[in-house]
Amino acid sequence: MSDALDVTVDDGIALIRLTAQPLGVLNTSAKEAFRELIAGLALDTRLRAAIVTGTGTAFSVGSDIREFRQERDWLSSAAHLEQDLWTAIEEAPFPTIAACNGTTLGGGAELAIACDIRIAAESARFGFPEVAVGTFASAGGTQRLPQHVGAGNAKRLLLTGEIITAHEALRIGLVQAVVPDADLQSQARTLAHDLTLRSPTALAATKNAVNTGLRHGRNDGHAAEDRLSVDVGLTDDAAEGQRAFREKRQARFGPRMARWVSGR
Repeated sequence: MSDALDVTVDDGIALIRLTAQPLGVLNTSAKEAFRELIAGLALDTRLRAAIVTGTGTAFSVGSDIREFRQERDWLSSAAHLEQDLWTAIEEAPFPTIAACNGTTLGGGAELAIACDIRIAAESARFGFPEVAVGTFASAGGTQRLPQHVGAGNAKRLLLTGEIITAHEALRIGLVQAVVPDADLQSQARTLAHDLTLRSPTALAATKNAVNTGLRHGRNDGHAAEDRLSVDVGLTDDAAEGQRAFREKRQARFGPRMARWVSGR
């Protein structure tokens, strides 16, 4: 495990902290370790949710610009690594929550929008300032951001590099909640706990269908719904959910079915 990451798993919830200094910067080795971590967590069928957060005053400012090399092979390799990492997070078969505790810029903002849900501390700031240093949000930022905030708001942020407040991020749909700084971790944990009470197989299927529709269009999304609804309906989770509903009690769901991977 890289010293840029710290992970603990408790009650089916993984807490992933970005600990690199300064400001949660992610160098190549940290991204490789992060990708391996997500791949390992995806194999744990008892994991129900993951929270990604930073330390101190930053969630993450993304890539370490000191590593930048103006070489075609290096640029291609770096782009593929980052795209693979964000896609692995997006496709993880468990819900992911970005608890944005502070500065969330560049690759850090791309990481946040690869997660399923974003909660921001009031002090958080968001932006995609890559254009100011001669590059752009090329690890999925130009594709995911419009899906969250619409084309106009996305182009405003991507083309100007403007840094916005947490409340502006909430207004345009970049985050789903803004909470006092002191409450961020507890609110993220509460949300993650709520997710652990749902069927993990149904959650994976939901992510699969949503991701399919966003990437390939509504017709493919409907086809995924049709296929997955039958698969889910035949699971032990579906039977348990129906029993619990009739018996007016909380359902007790088992581990996620191992073959289910969101987005595939």
